Amino acid sequence: MTTAAVRDAQRSRVYRAEDAWADRLDAARRGAVSATVAGSSVLLPAERRFGSVDAAASYAARVLRLPEVVAEVGAVPPPALRLRRGSRAAHWEPPGTIAVPVPVHGEPWALRESVLLHELAHHVGETTGRTSRHAAPFPAVVLLLAGAALGPEAAFALRVEYGGLGVEVGAL
Repeated sequence: MTTAAVRDAQRSRVYRAEDAWADRLDAARRGAVSATVAGSSVLLPAERRFGSVDAAASYAARVLRLPEVVAEVGAVPPPALRLRRGSRAAHWEPPGTIAVPVPVHGEPWALRESVLLHELAHHVGETTGRTSRHAAPFPAVVLLLAGAALGPEAAFALRVEYGGLGVEVGAL
């Protein structure tokens, strides 16, 4: 296997785009009435925050049962969610667990919709064999989940962020 095949070439661009998108959703949560996305004024939904790992797990299971998701990727069993040591990163681990960091000084930053949808996209992509790491079509899975869970405006805003950073989205 070559170094290029092993390297997760667009990982940092995916994270930068999703961080900018999460900032827009967070602004809506704090009361912003609309956002300008690619020259269009759109209403973005407020990003959900979860008070516990159980609440986040319940949300993940509901997203996987949404008709748009099932129609595109089929029935996918929900992942287990668990707390992990450290406070810096959430991650997906085979065969089907999302690990979120233990909160430090208050708010559990990873128990938020944008982080959970990203990790849920890893779960969907990896368990169905459609994606590996952050390469296309991983961003297409995130867009599918974002559109199904948050609506077309949120998916549009994320697609614009991906495009602005040159993220290869791919197709499902």
